[in-house]
Amino acid sequence: MKEKFDSFTPFLQAILLFVVGAVAFILISIITTLVITIIYPEMPVDDLNLQLKAFPIQYMFVNFMPFQLGFLLTPGLVYTYLRKDADNILAKPKAVTVLWSFLLFISVFFLLPFISEINLDITKFLGAYEALVAAKEIADKQLAGLVGESGSASFYSSLLIIGVITGIAEEFAFRKFLFHHMLVNTKKLSLSLISSAVIFALLHFNYIQILPLFSFGLVLAMMYFVSGSIIPGIIMHALNNILNVYWLANDNFPSWMNELDLKTTIPATLLLLGLIVFHLRRQNSSQMKREK
Repeated sequence: MKEKFDSFTPFLQAILLFVVGAVAFILISIITTLVITIIYPEMPVDDLNLQLKAFPIQYMFVNFMPFQLGFLLTPGLVYTYLRKDADNILAKPKAVTVLWSFLLFISVFFLLPFISEINLDITKFLGAYEALVAAKEIADKQLAGLVGESGSASFYSSLLIIGVITGIAEEFAFRKFLFHHMLVNTKKLSLSLISSAVIFALLHFNYIQILPLFSFGLVLAMMYFVSGSIIPGIIMHALNNILNVYWLANDNFPSWMNELDLKTTIPATLLLLGLIVFHLRRQNSSQMKREK
């Protein structure tokens, strides 16, 4: 099977894996819907608004989980299996690179208000601000209804599906499969980083926050590349999602997330610059050793 997969062009390999993901999504969706409707026959299958209000947990299992497990996670897992030991494009994980990747995520996380402000200014300049904000408010209201209050069953279901499962699925889809596949076949790090981050941001369909999403995609891909492991990205991605679910359930987002705060922006910027300098020096040192 691996030999047959390797005989296809890189583009055809990607298409085949997308088809595998689509088929897995459909199958999981059918099975999940059947199971949920058998257990909860009172849930209306054709009334999504009622599902959102009266059956939030069931709604997440029927509408969120199949996409994450089928369309995102399955292609990532299949690609991981088919490409195992096929290339050595990533370095072996080391404590220093894993720590570097965690710190990179933290630095950008605290720069999100600054990045969001740039995003808002761009949408205002393009005249799309009001429409995008209105769409975001509707989406946030629906999500808050699904998550419910802190400590409720729907809250814990959200932590599992939106927090943990989504974090794992998106890392396998966008970093382990998409970014890795681009890097292996183009040998161009910048192109692979930017392309995978753009796709990651666009597929979230949250254009009022497209720059923060792009930044996250860029950072998570860089974490995977530098650390040589998908695990750091999964951990930080899941933690980010879990934090957002918790803040949403408690309607208590930190003040520094909603507006620029120099107390977080300046240290985060200095940390980011320090990490970049450290990485460049380490890269130059490794190159000099290879040349000797």
